[in-house]
Amino acid sequence: MDALLIKLTAVAYLIAAGSFFLYLFRGAAATRVPTVLLLFGFVVHSLGVTILFFREGFATVAVMGDALLFNSWLMVGVYLLIQLRYRLTVLGGIIAPLAFLMTFAASAVGGGVGEIPPGFQTFWLPLHVTLAFLGNAVFALAFGVSLIYLLQERHLKHKKLTVLMKRFPSLESLDRLNYKLLMWGFPLMTLGILTGSLWAGIHWGDYWSWDPRQISSGIAWLFYGALLHGRITAGFRGKKAAVLGRFE
Repeated sequence: MDALLIKLTAVAYLIAAGSFFLYLFRGAAATRVPTVLLLFGFVVHSLGVTILFFREGFATVAVMGDALLFNSWLMVGVYLLIQLRYRLTVLGGIIAPLAFLMTFAASAVGGGVGEIPPGFQTFWLPLHVTLAFLGNAVFALAFGVSLIYLLQERHLKHKKLTVLMKRFPSLESLDRLNYKLLMWGFPLMTLGILTGSLWAGIHWGDYWSWDPRQISSGIAWLFYGALLHGRITAGFRGKKAAVLGRFE
């Protein structure tokens, strides 16, 4: 991704984060302004990602810097879709700073894949990475919703009438959205792990090699599976689900 576009994207997300801060804590920004600023950053980000893939190919996501760019792009895109449906502007106050940090880190780390290994020249790469990163993006939103739930619950418990509290949705609506995000994220993560294992088995002859990334993915999958099972069968809702959701 062009260095100028990375920097412009990071600056746009930083400005959007500042606008969300003013909206949440000062009541100084109109409801749509922070989202419009974030959307502008996403458009620039989309242009940069498109140029990156045309220039380097999808295999460039194997590099840390470009992986951060793609992951943050998906995260912001999923948030904007959620915003269209649920009008959860307060969640942007978490997503915008996170997107800035990720794009800033990508700018510092750099990208470019160089010579592509033969095993990466396959349709399995975009399929696996897109599914896995989409799962990450959805779980990042679930983390944000869980955090907002706990903040709202704390404000209600202590009867704090602040500007921030007025911006928060009801606890019930936050809990429902958290559950839906878990329902979306877990299948995406599952498909990401399955496609990664199939890719490894077909190209390298080993479906599961117990490397650190596979182990961490397996542990995360077990955690999310247990959390989803608990919500469906054991009644993990409200604060209990939000506390566990912070680990997402």
